[in-house]
Amino acid sequence: MPPSAVEERCKAEIVRLHDAFVAWFTGSCDNSKEVFESRISSVLSPSFSMVPPSGNVVPANLLNERLQSAYGLHSEHGMAIEIKNLEVVSSSGFRYLVRYEEWQRSGSPEVETARVSTAFFRESGETGPSNLMWVHVHETWMPGKAPP
Repeated sequence: MPPSAVEERCKAEIVRLHDAFVAWFTGSCDNSKEVFESRISSVLSPSFSMVPPSGNVVPANLLNERLQSAYGLHSEHGMAIEIKNLEVVSSSGFRYLVRYEEWQRSGSPEVETARVSTAFFRESGETGPSNLMWVHVHETWMPGKAPP
């Protein structure tokens, strides 16, 4: 069965944001407030929160601080992020719950990690890369794929 229009939009936004993360972390984009805001922070809801695999709740303001300070962190050895096995778990009105796998490779020697992520989106009602606003993300390490 072909993916739905909602699934295609959600996947495009997830891939777009993770590509922006790679550009930011590898220093392959400008280290400017304008780039950070237009590619990353502008799509996070003001009430955004995430639960990384550590289990700590991270609000948008703290996540933005951490991301901004991580500019170029992987500039020496690079990194890659691949999104796999995306599915829309629930769709109600203009809100979407999506589950996907996030596979990362970075470092020297290269280390591969993987997590299952669940993202909650709402329509932003504004123009933007996808018109989707990230509201919440919850991540869990995949078996045997946590960092060493």
